Amino acid sequence: MTPRQTWVHLLVWLPADPSAPLDVSGAWPRVLQVVRDGGVGPPGVLLRGGESLRQAAARVSDALGLRAPVGRPALLAVDQWPAEPGAGRVDQMVVVLDGGALATAGLPPCNECGRPHLVWTRRAELGQCGALAHALRVRVLGHQPLTLWRGEPSAEN
Repeated sequence: MTPRQTWVHLLVWLPADPSAPLDVSGAWPRVLQVVRDGGVGPPGVLLRGGESLRQAAARVSDALGLRAPVGRPALLAVDQWPAEPGAGRVDQMVVVLDGGALATAGLPPCNECGRPHLVWTRRAELGQCGALAHALRVRVLGHQPLTLWRGEPSAEN
């Protein structure tokens, strides 16, 4: 059996107009991402054995210095990435939960180095993070959660 890693990512977003957060007529919300190793990616953690999605979401929020989502965070997307032959043989599953909207673009600097490790990303720049882009559409447009295959909607959607 091929081992599987399950990632829990939070969609944290900044509305273009905080007074009308779901209005995308002028611009789409920006999405919070983490700067790592010269690139950016969605905030997330590996799900631990016996851990609930809610507990994992709280760990992500804590790591970001944000307040954890209240209650059970809404499921926005599930993305499956089967293991590639010869590349470690680990299936990846990504679960994207709603981390909520923030009303301000100000982001805290790192406590250790003083530089920001969080950035706001425009929807058009989320190409490398298909699940995050789809999750944003689900959240803002009120669609049903998506099942993705390698970052793209599956036939069921």
